[in-house]
Amino acid sequence: MTATHGRAGRAKTGSSYSTGLLFSLASFAGIAAITLFTGVLSARLYGIAVVGQAALVLAPVVIVTLLSTVREQPSMVRELAKLTPRHPRATGITLAVFVFSFALTAVVTLIGVGLCYLAFRGPLHHPDLFAPAAVGLCGYLVIINTCWNIDGVFGAFRAARELFAVRLHQAVMYGLLLVAFNITTHSVWGMLFAFLGSWATALVHRLFLLRRVLRLRVSARDIRGGFDTLRTIVSFGLKMTPGFLATGLSEASGTWIIGATSSVSAVGAYSRAWNFATRLTELNWRITEMLLPTLVQHRHDGDIESFDRIVTESIRYAAFGMLLPAAVGGGAADALMRVFGEGFDAAAPALRLLLFVPLLQTLTAIQGAALVAHDRPWLTAVAQVLRFGVTAIAGIVLATLYGITGMAVAMAAGSLVCFVAYHVILHVRLRTATPTLFKRRQLGGFAAAYAGGFVVAHVIEAAVGGDLGLLAALGAGSAAYVAVAVAVGGTTVRDRARIRSVAGRLMKARIARAEMSGAA
Repeated sequence: MTATHGRAGRAKTGSSYSTGLLFSLASFAGIAAITLFTGVLSARLYGIAVVGQAALVLAPVVIVTLLSTVREQPSMVRELAKLTPRHPRATGITLAVFVFSFALTAVVTLIGVGLCYLAFRGPLHHPDLFAPAAVGLCGYLVIINTCWNIDGVFGAFRAARELFAVRLHQAVMYGLLLVAFNITTHSVWGMLFAFLGSWATALVHRLFLLRRVLRLRVSARDIRGGFDTLRTIVSFGLKMTPGFLATGLSEASGTWIIGATSSVSAVGAYSRAWNFATRLTELNWRITEMLLPTLVQHRHDGDIESFDRIVTESIRYAAFGMLLPAAVGGGAADALMRVFGEGFDAAAPALRLLLFVPLLQTLTAIQGAALVAHDRPWLTAVAQVLRFGVTAIAGIVLATLYGITGMAVAMAAGSLVCFVAYHVILHVRLRTATPTLFKRRQLGGFAAAYAGGFVVAHVIEAAVGGDLGLLAALGAGSAAYVAVAVAVGGTTVRDRARIRSVAGRLMKARIARAEMSGAA
């Protein structure tokens, strides 16, 4: 395909990268607030013991998620990103990937149920949790895996509004179902049914919106063409699979290691801290689902200059945004964990460390998208396997010695090693430009901003106390972080141009609303 044809095809896709990304970030912030509330709600309604049981019950789902994919979804995105929405070929490719994904997941789920039976009756010593774990695995097969495949299609065409709608639906429904099921049961079954129920209703919503980007009826020839492409998709995805498996095992290892070396209450406290941090980790999915198709299109068009610029600026902006919650959340960690209820504050030191994991994972996700767009997916395995080795070995040792705080140290250390490895690979193998993040002034600005946000949040939280003190600490810490980051790290010409552009759009929107109000 020529560069001209590629640009024309891109013009017909959903949002531009900047528009889609801004919408994704805004939706992430709103949904993150809702999920934080539901996290507190579930802890208050069900208690630390049931939260710990739920973490163990859903841990097999994480493992099956890792083993039931050969990264066919991002490989599918790579193919769909070259097409326009509702292109007949898109339906054939999507159907082929859906069939393959369901068949593979069904086989792995069956094996997973058998292994759960042995694990819960063996080393975990909780045979009563086998039944809910088996139900959770079946729900993943039928409901959750289907949702993720549909989200891949939305992401390929940068359908940010559709993704926001279904995710908002799911987040709100989860909170409502938590309350509804708590009326009839205070056991782990209530949390499980609320979890699966929210995904089930959101699946119906996804299917309704899917026709906006996908034709529901195409010719048999287009379907055969999609299945003919499946071999290419799977072979490319297989090159990403080792890295994906290592990533998932690194993230899941904390729950398993704490479960094997400590009590259910410790698992509950750790899981709340980890879940709080992983809510921020979801940002890397929001960025990469818009970034990957954009990078694929730029490379397909031969626009390497734009490719490098987008990667560099994405890393710098992500570092600025993700270090903020690490700073203010770390400073107010004690108050944050007390919000969940009695006993959860034991994980406050761990939370300070775990908040670095979302930052590092977001940066590595951006780097990984660049490698995949450059047709170098196997290089992702090198960094991710290294991360898993550090996390697992250090986790076993440190969790045995220092409990959940030791496990948090291992998680942060593994993520840091992975980030450095990715940077070396990109710089040495692909000769990419060094992000502004690594310039001396920018590093100094980030370090000073983190220190300022942490200290201000910690001092105010300790002085005021209570929920009011927590809100004041988060607000003042955030203001201090931004002020110091801008004063020390500075801004670029492009930063100032973007600020003026956003301000201009907001002003035009206000004028338009005022004119409409006057006309009314």
